[in-house]
Amino acid sequence: MSIWLSPEEVADLTAKVRWTAQCRALVDMCIPFIPNGAGRPLVEREAVVKVKTKREKKASEPNWGALKNLTHG
Repeated sequence: MSIWLSPEEVADLTAKVRWTAQCRALVDMCIPFIPNGAGRPLVEREAVVKVKTKREKKASEPNWGALKNLTHG
């Protein structure tokens, strides 16, 4: 298995066909990529896993601001 997502996997991930649209979608999703010489975004598999893990971790943390307001409200 390659360290890079295939062009089809990038299209599935971004729901975009054009490379420029894929790049914009990847930026919006905070997924790092490197454009190749032709402009196609190269995305490391590990980068997608890291972003997903980071989002899941952030979503599982308590809303500390809301809890603070409850105790001082």
